[in-house]
Amino acid sequence: MSLIAKEAIPDLPGVYKFLNAKGEVIYVGKARNLRKRVLSYFSKAEEPTCDYKTRTLVHYTANVEWIITETEWDALLLENNLIKHYKPRFNVLLKDGKTYPYLCITSEPYPRLLFLRQKLYSHAKYYGPFPGGGMLRTLLELFRTLYKLRDCDLKLSPEAVAAGRFRACVKYHIGTCAAPCIGKQSHEDYLSAVEEVSRLLEGEWELVLQEIDRQRQMAVQALEFERAHLLKKRMEQLRAYQQRSIVVDAAQGDIEVLSFAVGVRVGVAHHLSVRRGRIVASHTYQFVARDWELSPSEVLERVIGELAISQGNVASQILLDGWKQESPLPESDEYTFLLPSSPEWEELAALCRKTALNLAETKNAFLAGKAEKKLAVLRALQEVVGLPTLPRRIECIDNSHVQGSHLVSGVAVFVDGEPRRSEYRRYIHEGIPVGDDFAAMRAVIQRRYAKRLKEGTALPDVILIDGGKGQLSAAEETLRRLGLDIPLMAIAKKKEEIFLPGRKEPLYIDRRSPELRLLQRLRDEAHQTAVGFHRQRRDAATLHTMLLEVPGIGQKLANKLLQRFSSLENLRRAPISEIATLIGKKRAEKLYNYLQDVGT
Repeated sequence: MSLIAKEAIPDLPGVYKFLNAKGEVIYVGKARNLRKRVLSYFSKAEEPTCDYKTRTLVHYTANVEWIITETEWDALLLENNLIKHYKPRFNVLLKDGKTYPYLCITSEPYPRLLFLRQKLYSHAKYYGPFPGGGMLRTLLELFRTLYKLRDCDLKLSPEAVAAGRFRACVKYHIGTCAAPCIGKQSHEDYLSAVEEVSRLLEGEWELVLQEIDRQRQMAVQALEFERAHLLKKRMEQLRAYQQRSIVVDAAQGDIEVLSFAVGVRVGVAHHLSVRRGRIVASHTYQFVARDWELSPSEVLERVIGELAISQGNVASQILLDGWKQESPLPESDEYTFLLPSSPEWEELAALCRKTALNLAETKNAFLAGKAEKKLAVLRALQEVVGLPTLPRRIECIDNSHVQGSHLVSGVAVFVDGEPRRSEYRRYIHEGIPVGDDFAAMRAVIQRRYAKRLKEGTALPDVILIDGGKGQLSAAEETLRRLGLDIPLMAIAKKKEEIFLPGRKEPLYIDRRSPELRLLQRLRDEAHQTAVGFHRQRRDAATLHTMLLEVPGIGQKLANKLLQRFSSLENLRRAPISEIATLIGKKRAEKLYNYLQDVGT
């Protein structure tokens, strides 16, 4: 599996998301064991008997994300919410070989509450799927006992009931139906009971329980003690059954949950988007641990900005978990920042935290292992070449003068085995004959390290020269004049020979060894830097010459155009209006026509 290290996926229950190259969620699934389930897709896709859907899904998958949950029940409910929110193209109505049951409220004048495994009724409300029939039947029995909703197939309507067309069945006599068919329960009361059940199924447990308690108190004040007792009993039974899954029973309202987990090198912010008490989306953001130490508020601002881009909108309330205790909560006119101060918030934060901690631990362990491997390569290089210190900072120098013009040099810098491209430098050699690599090497060594000595900036542990003995001697001579004792080595192309000062015979390093691959990578980076700079200068010189051939454009205007557009291709693509701001409308039209003629 090339997308993510196998070891990074936890052996825990949860929900996984497959994302394409654009970052779009294309599939959502749940698993009792995330690692086994996710890896099964990729192993199955390699089999000749793999179905078309799975093979296509794996082909389009560019990344995998997951959310760790406490139980498989939580995972199932969360999977359902995420599928409804993302509408992934590879999820077809949750059909994944599953036959999970639903609760259905029909769209009739007297709606029925039904247990179904197929969506048989159009315009009905469906809730689920639920992880098992036993759990769902228990819930159904609770609602029928508390609200006495009908499940018969009578064609009830207020007009038919008023006309007395029906007779009560045995369920009325045993107390499981309130007999709306004979008017024992008014149409208004029946619809009110259906609405309450619907709200419970949508996760509004706390709001419904608060409403029942309010009605109970009103009944007590009106001295309706029997009704008050029934309401109290209903409330107690609902609380006894109420699912503890925070996927359904999170605090009400819209809120963003952000949990921060920071390691030695990197930190992770895991996000859950809660809408009407339901988790409907998740995202993960990575940041540098040092940035968090210096300014957690700036990290938070960046995360919220990325969240706004990916999600489109951000809830006004943001619950922060893992916030630095010594840092005050950010002040904002747009958002209200909260800490998990209640059991509901803490439970929701704990779910978010579990994934954040897992990802942070995995990422930091991966980076630590990667860094240790690089240090092992540097230690091996130190031993093979006989360097006095560990070569943590290596600089490589290469010269370029393709087609006999524009002599330049490029310097690549590696720190702890990784390129530090912000420190790459390019040098122009004026007055040195093209082809005199030795003079160019002396010049770049003199300019670069004299300046670093003067400024007191870091010097390399070793300098690698792209060349042979001659370039190595030129560099050694210049370093000696500067009073610097920096180890030197040169790598020659083709045979990949390593030359060292004071050693007549070249050193050969195993071509399959990571030490030689590191030196080759350094050499290639320096070569690309030098050659790229040479081509840029050559193209600029060609463009400058061409511009001088256009009537009305002299050295001054040519330099302006060159500074703005840098290449012929950029100038060709530029609109006349932009060119006119530099050289005027008439000259711009002449230049435009000239460039079109040159291009044909």
